[in-house]
Amino acid sequence: MEERSIKQKAKGFFMRVPIILVIVLYGAISYASGIEMVIEPPRENLRAGEVTEFAVYFCNSGHASSELRVPARISCRLRAGAESLEVTAYRVRSTVEDTVTICGGCFRKIRYKLSLPPAMTGTVTMGIPCFEGTSAVFAVGPGPSQQASRRGDVEPKKLETMDSLYELYQPYMRNIMPYEPMYFLVGTDPKKSKFQISLKYRLFDPEKTLTQEHPWMKGFHFAYTQTSFWDLKSASKPFEDTSYKPEFFFLSPNIRNPWTTGLFVKGGFQHESNGRGGDASRSTNYLYVTPISIAYSGNSGLGVMVAPKIWAYIDNDDHTNPDLKDYRGYFDLETKIGKADGLVLGSHFRWAEKGASVELDLTYPLGRYVFKDLNLYFQAQYVNALGESLLNFRDRTRALRLGVAIVR
Repeated sequence: MEERSIKQKAKGFFMRVPIILVIVLYGAISYASGIEMVIEPPRENLRAGEVTEFAVYFCNSGHASSELRVPARISCRLRAGAESLEVTAYRVRSTVEDTVTICGGCFRKIRYKLSLPPAMTGTVTMGIPCFEGTSAVFAVGPGPSQQASRRGDVEPKKLETMDSLYELYQPYMRNIMPYEPMYFLVGTDPKKSKFQISLKYRLFDPEKTLTQEHPWMKGFHFAYTQTSFWDLKSASKPFEDTSYKPEFFFLSPNIRNPWTTGLFVKGGFQHESNGRGGDASRSTNYLYVTPISIAYSGNSGLGVMVAPKIWAYIDNDDHTNPDLKDYRGYFDLETKIGKADGLVLGSHFRWAEKGASVELDLTYPLGRYVFKDLNLYFQAQYVNALGESLLNFRDRTRALRLGVAIVR
């Protein structure tokens, strides 16, 4: 009897094998039948150690309806710098059933929740291995214990440097960030050398009540950019011209969509002048708007940015530069493409009544291969442009410059 029972069990198992294989095969191809996945990153103001939610868009690019099994839990790979961790995200069960049908050309949004690692902060890339090629990037701030340290509730041994003591009395410093590229470049013709510094300041504290209740308030910024054209060929090394550009702008939060990693809109007012008097004086003002679209792959580290900018001249100095618009135009197309830890190519293209202008910038981190501990980029810049400087805006500048950058 025992032998017969064993044979019956074995027979039953082998009869179920085809069924098991069908189930496994279906699970392997259920996301390959015209279904594409896009991750919507978690909300802003994330803190290490807290629970957050994100969404996955399942898009049916085919014409026929497709049935989709929604995983109850998925493994997510989080990476910040050199640190990498695996965490499990769980489906928000109240939002969806186990199996859904997606019509052709439609999509379905499924929400998941996960616990952020307590020690992982900064820019975090999240990938989902079971959805190959799908990733998202978001920022994670310090948790409560780390915030306490930032406020000064720290052990004396952590106040050993001048910077750590300085920050205790400068709590607003965290609102200061880089803005435009910052570099020092020497021209192949040293007469056409150039350097630029640029910073922005967030006006409202993102952790206070006002911005917590109205998150859009975090978008208000003041910025300052200074671009100097330096003649390193002449004996006295004079500055040929300098543009001073204070600016007030609003930057929108990420406009979530399944097609890009980030979509933002920036608009503001900028003053530009060269700080000189008499016939050498130049000044103008702009009102502008810039949509910014960014696509980034966490798996490859490759990113693309496209940012067309349009502007109007407001109270332009009609005495010293009445025809500035004929040389600078009303439109600039900025693009960047490259890897976060490697080569990046940026460009600006303008069109005006007097002709086109182009600027190309190639940057590469020097610490990648040459100087391991040096936090600088090598930069090469080619310019063929009208109106690069305010003083000589009617002249076309043709220059190749080489140097270093700290922000690219």
